[in-house]
Amino acid sequence: MLIRSLQHRIAVLFVGLLVLVMALILVLVSRSNEHTIAAEMEQGLSTGAHVFTRLIEQNQRQLEITATVLSADFGFREAVATQDRPTIRSVLSNHGLRIGAQVMMVIDSGGRLIASVQPSGSAPDASPFPDMLAIAGAQGKSSDFKQLKDGRLYQIVLVPISAPKFIAWVAMGFPVDDRWARDLSEITGLSISVIHHDHDSIALLASSLDGSQRKAVPTGLLPLLRENTSEILSLDGEHYQIRQIPLGHEASVILQRSLEKAEAPFRAMQTALWTIVLGGIAMFVVGSIIFARRIARPVNHLAEVARRIQDGDYTHPIPRLPPDEIGQLALSFDHMREGIAAREDKILKLAYEDSLTGLPNRTFFLEAFERHPKNEPATIAIFNLERFGMINNALGHPIGDQLLHEVGVRLAHFTPGGALAARLWVDEFAFLLEGADEAVVKSFAEALLDTMRAPILLEGQRLDVDGSLGIALYPKDGRDITTLMRRAELAMYSAKRRHAGFAFAADADSDPPHEQLSLLGEMREALIRQEFVVYYQPKLNLISGKIIGAEALLRWQHPGRGLLAPQDFIPFAEKTGFIREITPWLLESVVTQAERWRGDGYLLALSINISAIDLLNPDLVDQMRRLVALRKVPAGELYLEITESALMAEPELALAHLAELEALGFKLSIDDYGSGQASLAYLKTLPVHELKIDQTFIRSVINSPKDSAIVRSTIVLCHELGLSVVAEGAETLDILDWLRKNDCDLVQGYAIARPMPAGEIPAWIEAFKRKGITG
Repeated sequence: MLIRSLQHRIAVLFVGLLVLVMALILVLVSRSNEHTIAAEMEQGLSTGAHVFTRLIEQNQRQLEITATVLSADFGFREAVATQDRPTIRSVLSNHGLRIGAQVMMVIDSGGRLIASVQPSGSAPDASPFPDMLAIAGAQGKSSDFKQLKDGRLYQIVLVPISAPKFIAWVAMGFPVDDRWARDLSEITGLSISVIHHDHDSIALLASSLDGSQRKAVPTGLLPLLRENTSEILSLDGEHYQIRQIPLGHEASVILQRSLEKAEAPFRAMQTALWTIVLGGIAMFVVGSIIFARRIARPVNHLAEVARRIQDGDYTHPIPRLPPDEIGQLALSFDHMREGIAAREDKILKLAYEDSLTGLPNRTFFLEAFERHPKNEPATIAIFNLERFGMINNALGHPIGDQLLHEVGVRLAHFTPGGALAARLWVDEFAFLLEGADEAVVKSFAEALLDTMRAPILLEGQRLDVDGSLGIALYPKDGRDITTLMRRAELAMYSAKRRHAGFAFAADADSDPPHEQLSLLGEMREALIRQEFVVYYQPKLNLISGKIIGAEALLRWQHPGRGLLAPQDFIPFAEKTGFIREITPWLLESVVTQAERWRGDGYLLALSINISAIDLLNPDLVDQMRRLVALRKVPAGELYLEITESALMAEPELALAHLAELEALGFKLSIDDYGSGQASLAYLKTLPVHELKIDQTFIRSVINSPKDSAIVRSTIVLCHELGLSVVAEGAETLDILDWLRKNDCDLVQGYAIARPMPAGEIPAWIEAFKRKGITG
């Protein structure tokens, strides 16, 4: 059955493909022939029409030349001038016989016939060809095709006779008959028929056709010309494509090209092609059957061997076959028989083992947890190497790979009985402890960290490694592997932040609320939709009692949650790096507002908060330089407020950027002083102009002697260093009075004004000038 089936399919496939290809070739050839025939018919008719038109024009010029020669004859002109009709007729008769003109006549200047020579029954009126005479009078000569009284069509030319002035016209007419049509047909290669046509009938005046085809011309043409269509003209079984050309004003020429004659060479070629195709298919059928039979036999032997290998029998040898492609296939089967067992082992190892460390991989770890009994406790612990990225970048990937290998060896030897260690990815490892309580897990974590802190020597270099461990308990912290691993990772990151070595999931930070995550996703759209707004909180100079500035505070006018304060979204913007897109918008808005207020007469020094990410941004200085140049706002009227944490992140880079900003003229302010861990040494080295005391000290200066001492000493210290002091969070008049008595320079807080939109600031300032602080 295999032999017959394969033989049948090979033969059917090969023959089917050949038939398909041949059919496509025949269709393409047939369509190509149709297009070629149509193009050649059109080209033949166009060329024939062009040649025909040129021949008519050539005949007209020759007739005009002949008539001009006659009109120039002295004796003829004298006879015309003297009205010697016998002489005129004699000259016309002789000249007409010589040139083959059947119609010869002389017409006076008034259009009356003087003398003529023409066949009987064709004599024109006493005033012939008035339309031609009118054209000749305007152009000096004329020619046209005219049907005379005998029903025949003549090509008439009309030239003047001058002696020396114009005295008459000489007209010559040459018959448009079957001979004329046959002569032109031989030259153009087209059949020619001359007709006179009105709406109800067609009169055939001349034709190159003979017999029944000639008789069928009027009947076949009438419906085509009446409906003005370009359909094929059928004459006595032969088909013509036609083109109509006007012949003067009274007749038309029908140019005809035979379709059968145009198609004849293509039909012969198509017949030959069909013969070749059918013969080729017959030969291919025979060859395909023979070829399929030769392939099917050895394939059947190989199929039998494959079935035995499928059943796990690798002992039976493969029969020897000819050294062709099938023989090579048989040899490959033999190699497969020898190597399949080894490959199965290798594939299984690759599927469940990490090739670099030799530990089980993530897949094996997940499946191991799934096999764990659901009613028994278990522990998932995730361990992350510290400083691996630094080591990998500094010493190269080969050293990094060796380090991971050594860690894998160390973890494999460390793992206590019943525990499973696996590598998840890069520098992250996981442990599964079954049936262990918290005390056992804690001892395991401490022992693991001690083991990992032992130095590792690689290529003569001592590497001190460490790590952080996050622990999640089943089923307390989660009932599925995804939840447990996520919570273990969160615990690991918590341990890393606190430098605690290890942390349990229950003690670590929980997942971020869904509401906060959605806010993160909406911030980019909020920037596009211009939902961020800037509020301004006025700053009072305690010495002059005037409003000299304001702090710009960002708000988010959320369409669903209302007005959001900065603490609701700025920390997440900083964490995700989106603050780099918010800050340029904020700077542009504040500087633009400063320019607008300057134009209205309000000279306010505006303060803008700069985060640690913004301060370390290499584009910050250039951006500030461009903004003040574009908006024509003095740099000295802009205060950039930097928190202590921003200064502590990367002190050298932060100091370099602050020095550049200070050189450009910007005022620099340390915000929330006292709430961080900045050293007093920074106050000596930083190029700052102002210090803002954190509101946690200001709000309690009345009731807390320690806070009042801190604020008082800070004011004195800043004045000694040449810095101005801003107290933020002043909420009562008592606090304002205390700050004034202790020489504080500037103050802001609810005791003066709450933050308000930019549009409300001018009116508030005017009201403040009138009333001052009334409590």
